[in-house]
Amino acid sequence: MRSPTVLAAIPFAISLIPAPAVAQKPTKELAQVATAYAAKICASAIFISGRTLESVLAQELAPTRPLEALIKPLLRFDVDRENKTVTCQLGSAKATARMHASLGCSLVASVQVPSDALRRFATQRTPHRLDPSAEHLRHWPNTEDVLRMPNTGIDQGLLKQALDRAFAERHKHKRINTRAVVVVHKGQIVAERYGKGFHKDMALPGWSMTKTLTNALIGMRVGDGKFDLGAAIRTNAEGSAFAAPTVTDLLTMTTGLRWTEDYDDPTSDAVHMLFASTDHAKIYSEQPQAARPGRQFAYASGATNLLCKLLRGSFEDDRSYWSQPARLFDHLGMLTAVLETDPSGTFVGSSYGYASARDWARLGLLYQQDGVFFGQRILPKGWVKQSTTATLASHGNYGYQIWLNAEPGGDGAKTRKWPDLPADLFSMDGHEGQYCVISPSAELVIVRLGCTKNGGFDLHGLLREVHAAAAATPKKN
Repeated sequence: MRSPTVLAAIPFAISLIPAPAVAQKPTKELAQVATAYAAKICASAIFISGRTLESVLAQELAPTRPLEALIKPLLRFDVDRENKTVTCQLGSAKATARMHASLGCSLVASVQVPSDALRRFATQRTPHRLDPSAEHLRHWPNTEDVLRMPNTGIDQGLLKQALDRAFAERHKHKRINTRAVVVVHKGQIVAERYGKGFHKDMALPGWSMTKTLTNALIGMRVGDGKFDLGAAIRTNAEGSAFAAPTVTDLLTMTTGLRWTEDYDDPTSDAVHMLFASTDHAKIYSEQPQAARPGRQFAYASGATNLLCKLLRGSFEDDRSYWSQPARLFDHLGMLTAVLETDPSGTFVGSSYGYASARDWARLGLLYQQDGVFFGQRILPKGWVKQSTTATLASHGNYGYQIWLNAEPGGDGAKTRKWPDLPADLFSMDGHEGQYCVISPSAELVIVRLGCTKNGGFDLHGLLREVHAAAAATPKKN
């Protein structure tokens, strides 16, 4: 069954065009990027999240500038629910994204063999559930049953105020579109709320939160003894005056390879990788060496996708590789989680992880508990500590695919990102306001998912208020 729709405004395409040029016809390359972006985002939203095309047009593809709202209808969508494809067309430019069973959606490659193999692959999800005979195993995270009256001591009044602010729309034309907030304190869900049209079982995009999911997959493989963090990586920059980067340099974003992580520039490496290439890792590995490895921190989604390709090479076959995320998800009971691939079949560990807010919280809880879940070690001993130790080049901001609030070189609390929050706090951060924040000393995991343009969500305010609720002495009735 097909359902064609015409989009009256195309913010992504237009946002890539400088203001003086908006009245001009988009270039062929720009039009192709725009259709690829729209097809991919819509396909995942429809076939993974179960959303409508209209909701994607209203949020992800909503205009953010007045000029965008004046653009004549340019994009046409064809949603084929029977074959699970979404095709987007802009003039002569055309792109199709297709659902591939348990591996989610990807743009259809020009060479169809990898795509067909992806579509045939499926895994049997068998979540790891403990016998719920014991009282503490009857509830989340072991089951989906959440205690109605959590007994962690957190101040519910202050917590409610924090969630009220997290969902409040203060500006008519600058909506924050909070979709979900889940707060976990001492292992229990103590607060949970969803926006209109979203619910607890809906898998939602984590964007760059997925990088920390990749950290977990790498950690598991290191624990298997199949992945060497010290191994040198092969790039097209071989023969330069610098030593070859290592796997650890990829993890810490300090390879020294030149990269532009800019989503407002249609010529940037990140945009080209995600929406104009069939092999994302190759785009990064072909970059020139601009600095000595380990000396400079440069955030690069390409580094994560090269990690995913190296991870793929550590398995005997693709089926074993494609099954690895399910191994993690099943141990944690993340029934909604999906990790998508690029058209060549390599996981897009930089950006394309989907999970419900509760399941993102489960992943956060794994890190809060030092890689242990219900008494079973999932990540190698010491992996979380190693991952949350700041690389010197990042000045306390970054570890292994994880953002930190650490002391930068011992310069004192005032130089931390958030001096009023714990120094052991770390987080998964994603495009358009996706966050999973882990605060070990406060025993908190805080998840916020949404579609907020231009960095408009007050994450610091939410974290500050939830920490205050956890530290407060609740008022007696």
